Amino acid sequence: MTTASHVLPDKAAQKNCWRCGVDFVCGADYETDKCWCEGLPAIAPNAAGSDCLCPACLNDEVVRQQKLRPSAELVEGEDYYREGPTIVFTARYHLRRGSCCGSGCRHCPYKE
Repeated sequence: MTTASHVLPDKAAQKNCWRCGVDFVCGADYETDKCWCEGLPAIAPNAAGSDCLCPACLNDEVVRQQKLRPSAELVEGEDYYREGPTIVFTARYHLRRGSCCGSGCRHCPYKE
């Protein structure tokens, strides 16, 4: 069984993924005041009492849950947003797409 670090909620903490066991940093960082996962779509919880997932497991779970949704319609604000005449795709869109297109997208979750 894994245990979560006991820290204030606005600080980054070292955690252990309850699904795969890998260590990762979770929580707000000092540069953005946001956790890395806040750019991803919300998922339905699927394990009682489970803690955070690592980036790889969370990406896999987002993709899995989005494939269960029948709609392929793009939703402004969730799949993309506009910057003037430009459409910018979100991490949610890229995860639903399933792979990197190689175009250097701003919110690509497949970057290493």
